[in-house]
Amino acid sequence: MKRTDHSTLAGRITRFGARYIDYKMGLAGAVVMASIVFWVNFEGLHQFPGATTAALKQGTYTFLFGGSIMRGCEYLATTIRRRTAALVAATIIPSAVAICLTFGVHHLKGTPKPVASTIPTAVLVIPSTAIWGIRKRKQITGNDLKST
Repeated sequence: MKRTDHSTLAGRITRFGARYIDYKMGLAGAVVMASIVFWVNFEGLHQFPGATTAALKQGTYTFLFGGSIMRGCEYLATTIRRRTAALVAATIIPSAVAICLTFGVHHLKGTPKPVASTIPTAVLVIPSTAIWGIRKRKQITGNDLKST
């Protein structure tokens, strides 16, 4: 029986995940959203453990799903031929998915104000996907001023 090299296995898992999750953007989003959730919950509850738990849940969710949303944004921005269509799709589709997922999670788990809990995601995801889509599009096409 061969001994498995754990660093190789970990590397394969990391590379596999990177196909579907943008780790850098997932981590950035996780830090921002977890900070917002911590602050809102600590202000309301004045309990460090409860606010920390809520922030960790939000951070984990945002890392996984936010990273996937941003990978989808990149995919749309770089694979659709026409620049304008690519950037519109890369902004609207991932943003709509993120907003719907966030609202759905809050609604299903019984958050008292699911719409209010979805607002930070809506405010941040739309400009984030627009900027990320433009950036990724420019990386593959140069300046790409034409909308062919």
